[in-house]
Amino acid sequence: MTNPEITIETPSKIPMDLVVHGYRERQCVLTLMRQLNRLVSAVQKHRGVSLARLAGDGLFVDDVSQVQAQVNQRLEVWRLSVEQFDHLVPLRDQQNIQHGWHTVCNNWEEDALLENFEYHSFLIDQLLQLNGGLGRKLETSLLLMNQPPIDDTADDDPVLYLVCRRLPELVEDLARIRGLATHAAVVGECHEDHQKKLLYWLQCVERKNRELISNIENLDSKIQKQWRALSELKNYELKLAFFLNTVNKDIIRARSSKADARQLFTLGSEIIDVYVDGVDGGISLLQTDLEAELEAWLISV
Repeated sequence: MTNPEITIETPSKIPMDLVVHGYRERQCVLTLMRQLNRLVSAVQKHRGVSLARLAGDGLFVDDVSQVQAQVNQRLEVWRLSVEQFDHLVPLRDQQNIQHGWHTVCNNWEEDALLENFEYHSFLIDQLLQLNGGLGRKLETSLLLMNQPPIDDTADDDPVLYLVCRRLPELVEDLARIRGLATHAAVVGECHEDHQKKLLYWLQCVERKNRELISNIENLDSKIQKQWRALSELKNYELKLAFFLNTVNKDIIRARSSKADARQLFTLGSEIIDVYVDGVDGGISLLQTDLEAELEAWLISV
């Protein structure tokens, strides 16, 4: 996919019902991926506001209730969507996701900090793995369905690679920093083990973002023009640097936290939302390519 030169098999070689089924299945995959992108973002935000609330900041009480309601709605929509193509997501995986969210919400006010963080992170990891599995179903072109699959084709498709791996991994590191740093800002100190975690994630974000910018610059110019959300990532490099520097200087290095918890959380969320929008834009591009593949097949008579 995302290849301007589409290899076409003639209608006589691929049965009509097979093409239509493949097209509909890919549409469903892209819909589920789009929903998962926003669902993961909501769970990450829930983790952040929960950690702030557990630290004793009453200002985050309304945030927890609001975000929790949003996650509930997104999960229900996702569940109903999965029913249309239930073979795409095994029942056990569906049940594990629901159980993971129940574990997160069950008496969360009584959780220890590490427990709450790990419950959220485990659920997020499940969702990201599920998203990656769905992405692998798009590795084979709609017009090459009756040919043997080629291993590691995801790495050959730069858009699919960024949507399923590069961007989600970077967002999760940023969301972890936002959550733990906000907690530290509320309590006014950052424990040594939390400092080590934050330092590690800061290094990961800096490295992964450099690699991401390189990936973007190496994209075909046509893809860059179509994937407009990516240009916003470059525009946020200064804000990202400021956010990471604030966490390092005012949370990790400071003897007592000097950062404002609400401002830190808001800035982190603003930056994360741009990356989430980038994933959404990539999914739209994959959708456009799917339509182009179908049209190419239809006119290849």
